[in-house]
Amino acid sequence: MRTRARPWARVRIALVCALAAAGGLAGCSSSDDATPHVAPSPTASILNSPSPHATSPAELCTHLITYWAKQELDEGQGSGLDYQEKGLSDGQNAILLTTLTAARAERAAHGAAAGDRLIEQRAQRGCAERYRNGTPTTDPWAQTKLPTPSGSP
Repeated sequence: MRTRARPWARVRIALVCALAAAGGLAGCSSSDDATPHVAPSPTASILNSPSPHATSPAELCTHLITYWAKQELDEGQGSGLDYQEKGLSDGQNAILLTTLTAARAERAAHGAAAGDRLIEQRAQRGCAERYRNGTPTTDPWAQTKLPTPSGSP
């Protein structure tokens, strides 16, 4: 009968194997000189590495609109998903719909490549306009709320 190793024992074995493999690779060098290889300090590599790029809301919007517009046009009948299932807001969906209308006409007149270029241009322009002042903060239910007199809850 085989006994089961304790979970911490498995973790320790995996850690020892990983460290052994990393240690074996750290001593390898492609040069034939006698100078020992010294790895740079971890803080030096962190300080000298480029900072990560944070995706702006406008860039994310552009990516989403471009992706879904091309999906809609390439599949012919659309994906069958509503805008929320695509991860779009109502405003982003409006950009998608106007982009699709223009791209369909452009593809019909000048081909798929021209339609794809138009998608990218319209998506970028529409998203830049939408997010020019930061993230839109309008209340989607504002039109259905009745104004309350001051002093009442």
